[in-house]
Amino acid sequence: MKSEVPSAIDSFLSDANGYEGTIRDATGQDSVTVGVGGGLVFDPPALRIDAGMIVNWESMGGRHNVVSSEDSSSDFDSSDPTDDTDTTFSQLFGNTDLQFYICEVYEGSGMLGAIEVV
Repeated sequence: MKSEVPSAIDSFLSDANGYEGTIRDATGQDSVTVGVGGGLVFDPPALRIDAGMIVNWESMGGRHNVVSSEDSSSDFDSSDPTDDTDTTFSQLFGNTDLQFYICEVYEGSGMLGAIEVV
């Protein structure tokens, strides 16, 4: 079943690597993992989760970080970019809203991601 992507996410991700106009629905789970790197992408770039869910970003190689964008309703930051492939960053999202994030190193190259918290 194809889920409708909120227009704000679609707009934010219009130039994002790997974004094809769809959102991965991870509602009903306790946590979900987003791959970081591997072709300058967040995999998946668009994600729908339940409030109270944990998102884990896991490095797939390259020098990256995960930082909320100024368009995000929450402030989160995995710290300085690292190329350590054992790096994982976790964030709990408690409130329903839209969350937008970037890799500070490759934001201008299309490394963008978004989360709809329902």
